[in-house]
Amino acid sequence: MRSAAWITPSPLKTGADLKQNFGPARPLPGRLGRLSFAKANLLAWILFGAVAFYVRWLFQDDLVRAVGFTLAVESGGFLLSLVLMVIYDRCGVSFRLRTAILVTGLSLLASLVLASLAHMIADMTGWHNPHFSQMENAMLRAILMWIIFLCWSFAYFWLRTGAALKTETRIAEEAVQDSHRMELQMLRAQLDPHFLFNSLNGIAAEITPHPEAAREMVRKLSLYLRYSLDHRKRSISPLSDELDAMECYLDIEQARFGDRLSVTIQASGEARWWNVPSFLLQPLVENAIKHGLHESCRPLELEIRADVIGGALELVVTNSGQLGGSENDGFSLGLDTLSRRLDLHYPGRHRFELAADGDRVRAFLQLRGEPCSA
Repeated sequence: MRSAAWITPSPLKTGADLKQNFGPARPLPGRLGRLSFAKANLLAWILFGAVAFYVRWLFQDDLVRAVGFTLAVESGGFLLSLVLMVIYDRCGVSFRLRTAILVTGLSLLASLVLASLAHMIADMTGWHNPHFSQMENAMLRAILMWIIFLCWSFAYFWLRTGAALKTETRIAEEAVQDSHRMELQMLRAQLDPHFLFNSLNGIAAEITPHPEAAREMVRKLSLYLRYSLDHRKRSISPLSDELDAMECYLDIEQARFGDRLSVTIQASGEARWWNVPSFLLQPLVENAIKHGLHESCRPLELEIRADVIGGALELVVTNSGQLGGSENDGFSLGLDTLSRRLDLHYPGRHRFELAADGDRVRAFLQLRGEPCSA
């Protein structure tokens, strides 16, 4: 038995191809979602204010002044954070050395403004910490608020960068899906004219010697074309529909070749309900007839079997004859197209072998899971 021949899929489209097919890349949003971040920011300042209020009340034992001081100072910190957010939005997504210097300076400026506000309110209300002098209180507030604004600023850029990365990833995934969808449409467009060309040649050869057979072939071809039209926007179909379409195709070939072609189709009930890419079997059957019948004077025995084994769909197309090499177009357009479609519909979840065993050629196809839609 000859070793299995594996079809190598063609490479994915490049970024230039995507740009040509789908236009310029969609720009990333320049701002973080304000509504969600504003809610988180407000909640953070409320929690910080609650902790600060408890500490002031605990050390000063003055509920009214603790409430008033907290409302004034932490409200000012919240407003300053909104101003910083507007400024940071203009800095872009990337965090560079210049951005770090800007964040450090602005955080220091915001902390000095807030410390000055707190010092002014303390003087107006007579709120003083007896353990520290007024200058020490002011310096401690400035250092504490600087640390808080630095942490807030870096957290803002971290969340903003994460949101931009998530958006970029989503857009990249959409671009890949668009690429796969377009490529599958192109592959199907290659497949239908190929079949139509072969069918029309067969009908033309039968018109004069066998007009009734040609008429029947036209009827079968119309049934197949109806299937093709009905599935032109459906990349996924039940295997039963695929088998019905193949019966129409094989009826055309049997009307043409008569006793020289013998066909057997066996499919389990579970396999018939299995979803597969539309027009999956056609290149295998077409290749079998081309190399089994056209290159031999003996009658061609063609068998199609489908079954679900071990949780995977197994399709086997066997025909009498010899397996031609790649130089004899063994790896034809139809098989190359099939391989590319399998790579798109079943990435890492399919197996395809084309091998010869004595006087027979066996195409084996194993599919796991549901096909990726496109």
